[in-house]
Formats: sequence, structure tokens, C-alpha cells
Amino acid sequence: LSLLAGQYSIIPPDSPVLGVVGDGAVLPCQLQGRIIPEKLSIQWIFSGSSTESAVATFDGKNPQNPFLEFAGYRGRTEFFPSEFHWGNLSLLLKNVRPSDKGKYTCSVFLDNWYNEVVVELDVAAQGAEPSVFLDGHAGNGISLSCRSQGWFPAPSVVWLDSQGQTRPEEVTTRSTPGPSSGIFDVVSSMSLEPGSDREVSCRVVNEVLNTTRESRVRIADFFFPSPSPSTWM
Repeated sequence: LSLLAGQYSIIPPDSPVLGVVGDGAVLPCQLQGRIIPEKLSIQWIFSGSSTESAVATFDGKNPQNPFLEFAGYRGRTEFFPSEFHWGNLSLLLKNVRPSDKGKYTCSVFLDNWYNEVVVELDVAAQGAEPSVFLDGHAGNGISLSCRSQGWFPAPSVVWLDSQGQTRPEEVTTRSTPGPSSGIFDVVSSMSLEPGSDREVSCRVVNEVLNTTRESRVRIADFFFPSPSPSTWM
């Protein structure tokens, strides 16, 4: 056991893995050693905020049926068996979902040796280009809303003026997750008063991906309510 302990080690990942919803993500597990045995065993376990579950296993001592996927991951995982002899015991997780966010433990078993490494998976989704809507009149001004779908995690929304500066108006933003997907739709609202900068930009920001989507509109005078006769007197 002591001899094997010096012969093998697992290289820990440098940083969390970022998975984009709908795409694949490789969870790295690199075994270092001069000779990698064919009859090794690999087990991947997921630990989320409130759950722990088996993901996939490889059993080198069962050549007839070495691969096993568990509920919630069937059809979504893939090892790289042609690279096992190089120590690449990584797992490809396909069709990433928001619920996949968490920590994954890669456990490696040899005849007289065992070790494990933890890989953190962060998950993000880039939503659609936002649309700006005129919702109606609000006092002497108009009410605007900005809507976009398909974000994870919940994005932030910034309203900008013609100079690209943050607008001074009060803003209300609400993000709502889908009941099954966990993907967020976002709605942000503000009121535009007469005499203010008529060029309005709505920018939606995914801080995990460090990406944005933006729409810009210019509000014409005729959208504002006409002054009532009493204001002319």
C-alpha cells in the first residue's frame, strides 16, 4: 500500500468547471502514475445543495458491462476509455442543466490504492436579447418594461441613457425561475418622465459568463400623454 501510494496521485483541478446549459461539460479527473492498470474502478458522485447521488461508474473488473449510469444521468454521461492508459478518468456530462450545479467527487480504486478529488461545476445560461415594451401612461410620463427569457443564474438588469450611463429613474426587476427547468425569465420596469433623456437602453447581464444582451430604443414625443386643457390655463 505504501509503495502504491507513492506511485499514484490525482491532479486536483485548478478552478471550477463552467458548464453552459444545453452544452456538454468535462469534469476533469487525471490520474498520475507510470503504469495505469486496466482493472481500475472509477466512481463519480454528485453533491448538490440538498442532495447527494451517484452519477456514473466504470468497473474494469467487469469487462462485459463496465459502464453504469444512474437515474437522472442516463444518456448524459461518457467516459474516455481510450485515454484511461494516459490516466484521463474524466467524465463528460452532456446536456447540462441548472440542477447539475454542485460538487462532483471522482473516486479511483486500484487493487491496494484509493484516492479521490472534488470537481466543482458552475452552471450558466445566456438568455435571449431583451425587448422593451411601452406598457402605458404613468402620470405625466410612460411606463416601460424590459423582458428577456432563458437566463441562469438570475441576471441583473441595467437601464442606460444615450451616453451609456445608468439612468436615474427608479427601477423594479423581478426574475422568475421555470417550475421544472430552473431557467429564469426576467422583467424590469421603470417610468420615463417628459423632459428626460428619450434614448433608453436595457442591458441584461449574466455575471457568471460575464456577458450581456442589450436593446436600445428612442421614445418619440407622441407616446407621452397630451397635457390636459387645465394645464394650458
